[in-house]
Amino acid sequence: MTLQLFEQALRKQCKKSYINLKDNSRQEKLKKQKTTSLKDVMFIGRPNTQKLWQSCIISFGDVLEKTTLDYVELNKEKVYRNKNFLSAKIDIVFRIQKDVYNLESKANINLDAGKTKKALETLKRKHKMVVNGLDCQNEGFQVISKFLVWTTATSEDAAQIAKRPLEKQWLMGFQNFFNLFSVEVSEKEFFSMLQKVWRDEVEAYF
Repeated sequence: MTLQLFEQALRKQCKKSYINLKDNSRQEKLKKQKTTSLKDVMFIGRPNTQKLWQSCIISFGDVLEKTTLDYVELNKEKVYRNKNFLSAKIDIVFRIQKDVYNLESKANINLDAGKTKKALETLKRKHKMVVNGLDCQNEGFQVISKFLVWTTATSEDAAQIAKRPLEKQWLMGFQNFFNLFSVEVSEKEFFSMLQKVWRDEVEAYF
């Protein structure tokens, strides 16, 4: 398997997630939003192109999360689509043989200290929920819980950015993820692919 398989899945998810961009309904919805920030005030009476861009980039993070599950399935590994383990939303859960991966998808790990601590506490809590929800003790599964950071290549890179108490053991870069499927991806190759898909499937409709 190659990065091309991930790109194909990403493009497919983009086509689903940005239908409202192509038919202009996303733009119309954003226009109707009330003024809630200083940025909104600065653009009163003139188009705020940043609002559309910000809306789409946030959605792109969700698209990456969905694409990850699709990619795992394309690699014929077990995916758990039901994300409501004990009423908690879990981002990404899949299993390769006896290893269950509980991953929180992150486009940015450079959070302030308070948010970093809270994020780690949430990950640990969801770890326990996955263990119980999949009856891992009886099934002989090992649960590996990490933040999957799409903007860093490795866990070492992510650890240099993240604040305490987040450490390398709780982090996974995109190279670490693709290595699970024996796929080698360079930073340049991966970022170039993301940029290309963004331009073709999203920015082209601005």
